[in-house]
Amino acid sequence: MHPDRGERSAGDGARPAPDPGTVEVAVRDTDDGVAVVAVAGDVDGAAAATLRAGVERAATDARAVVLDLDDVALLASAGMTLLLEITEDLRGRGVPVLLASQARTVRRPLRITGLDRVLTLHDDVASARAAAGDGADHG
Repeated sequence: MHPDRGERSAGDGARPAPDPGTVEVAVRDTDDGVAVVAVAGDVDGAAAATLRAGVERAATDARAVVLDLDDVALLASAGMTLLLEITEDLRGRGVPVLLASQARTVRRPLRITGLDRVLTLHDDVASARAAAGDGADHG
């Protein structure tokens, strides 16, 4: 793990936003096989190793993964590429990835680039989890 980025563990309460240029990833496993990965901070090239490690940990025993992106402060072009790569990799292994966020910092860049039509984006974790439960993996 990069020394400037920490990982939050499940069960941590509300915490201050990570320092600019950092990302925090918290994996929350659920009983129904849908893992939720909460991401906070900047999703950019520097976040790649931390985010990938969290998603891989979540996907190990999950039938679907939901990325909770509500606390993302910056979604850089490298971060969007990373989300696409993660999604394609896990889909190839039969594990759908669904994104959840109403944050403008996430929705706007995805809409501008057209990735909102490629990635599965929901308004919140509850609707993404419901779609994963239905086996739906489309936006």
